[in-house]
Amino acid sequence: MNNMSEMAKYVANNINLVNSYKNFKYPFDCVCFHDVDLLPEDDRIMYTCPMQRARHLSVAIDKYRYRMLYPELVGGVLNFKVSQFLKVNGYSNEYWGWGKR
Repeated sequence: MNNMSEMAKYVANNINLVNSYKNFKYPFDCVCFHDVDLLPEDDRIMYTCPMQRARHLSVAIDKYRYRMLYPELVGGVLNFKVSQFLKVNGYSNEYWGWGKR
């Protein structure tokens, strides 16, 4: 994926979430951004709204032998409250590059 298409993905995520939240008939409190190539391997993974902070649900995956390569970054599957997303003003529009959000 090139830099422009990766940037477009973040912009689209920001716009889609804000528009959905404003226009959805049944308001929602929680969202989950999920890469389509990651499937849950453990049925104990909770896709519920986190109480305190955003939750990174794909910390360690089989592709990397279940080791966390970048402890300071998130990606893959991220679950959080809409209020948290709005508070940080969504995904950064200043980041250009593949992965490692």
